[in-house]
Amino acid sequence: MFRITQLAEQFGLSRSTLLYYDRIGLLSPSGRSEAGYRQYSPADRARLESICSLRRAGMDIEGIRAILATSGDDSTTVLRRRLDEIGVEIEALRTKQRLLAGMLKVQGAGGPGASVNKEMFVAMLRAAGMDDAAMKKLHMEFERQEPTAHHAFLLSLGISEKEALLIRKWSAAMENTMTMQYFYELFEKLPRQGPGCREATLRALGLLADLPANPAVLDIGCGSGIQTLLLADELQTKVVAVDNHQPLLKILSQAAGEAGLAVETCEMSMMEMPFAPERFDLLWAEGSIFIIGLERGLHEFARHLKPGGYLAFTELCWFVENPPDEVKDFFAAACPEMKSAGDVRQRCVDFGYRVIDSFNLPDSAWWDDYYTPMLARMEELKQRNVGIAEAEEVYARLEAEIEMFRKYSASYGYTFFVLQK
Repeated sequence: MFRITQLAEQFGLSRSTLLYYDRIGLLSPSGRSEAGYRQYSPADRARLESICSLRRAGMDIEGIRAILATSGDDSTTVLRRRLDEIGVEIEALRTKQRLLAGMLKVQGAGGPGASVNKEMFVAMLRAAGMDDAAMKKLHMEFERQEPTAHHAFLLSLGISEKEALLIRKWSAAMENTMTMQYFYELFEKLPRQGPGCREATLRALGLLADLPANPAVLDIGCGSGIQTLLLADELQTKVVAVDNHQPLLKILSQAAGEAGLAVETCEMSMMEMPFAPERFDLLWAEGSIFIIGLERGLHEFARHLKPGGYLAFTELCWFVENPPDEVKDFFAAACPEMKSAGDVRQRCVDFGYRVIDSFNLPDSAWWDDYYTPMLARMEELKQRNVGIAEAEEVYARLEAEIEMFRKYSASYGYTFFVLQK
């Protein structure tokens, strides 16, 4: 019998893909272990091998289901139809190949309109024989080895930063922009877009012993801004809040206006913030420094801080030295750069900061304003988006993430770090 992570690794798939196949009835495990883990038999493995082979041949899910459910002449008919479709696709790819060759020739000559965009790049990968699974693996490896270069590469294809971040987060196929729609449809309605709680924010604020009166404060990656409002209220100062998703900033602006709090929202990338050097006394980044990457964030955020200024952020960390294999395998794909809290503290020191303190967020910071409302929102959206593969994949991935935390919250979580420049 095979565990889900073993089977996924053998075929170069994500764990959430197998969960999705189970959900739609394409491939269900033959049994469960005493601990409740999915277990796949050799026959299940053979069925998955057939599924992957048909996917590589370009079959869609319904076509694969039809072939696996039939035999003899019926399956031959499906395969013949697919063979004809492939012939049409090959001719289309040859046309694209000629077009790309011409455009690349122009690019080499420095002519206009020469840049390769997302559609061209995907077409080239397809022409090279890469299916969705291969492209996901390419992005996963790119992200694992050079996350900053991966981000810059995606932007160079004309992809928006929001889509680039989603590709990095999910290692999704590049052309699957509809996934973004269902991702934001879910997250825009949540109280928080990541783990956090009032108590943790107040505890971190309490560590800022010599913050001046009316400090200049920047909240980076603010989302809908629960913590932004708390900062503005507790410090009685104006908070500049930046995020790259305007609908969330609109929610924050409305809430600040209703509460009579001074919040200035700015739609921008944290990777290119135009603020003057050493402008702020305090930078706040709850659940957002991962977007730019820990080390780049520590380096680039420092230039916006006044001497003696503070940086407060949360980062996903291991709490134990040897986490269970299942959760370790899960984050090897989802967050390969994940460190222990001790390792993060050392990196902060290496970048010239003084570590004031750090502490782990409680489980309630994940459930109360994040996972619990997320689960309720997903149930609502599942009824609206029934049968839409992109939406169901978003939900399956998030449910897999929630399952990991439910089982292994003692092994990992967010740690709050408070530093001084």
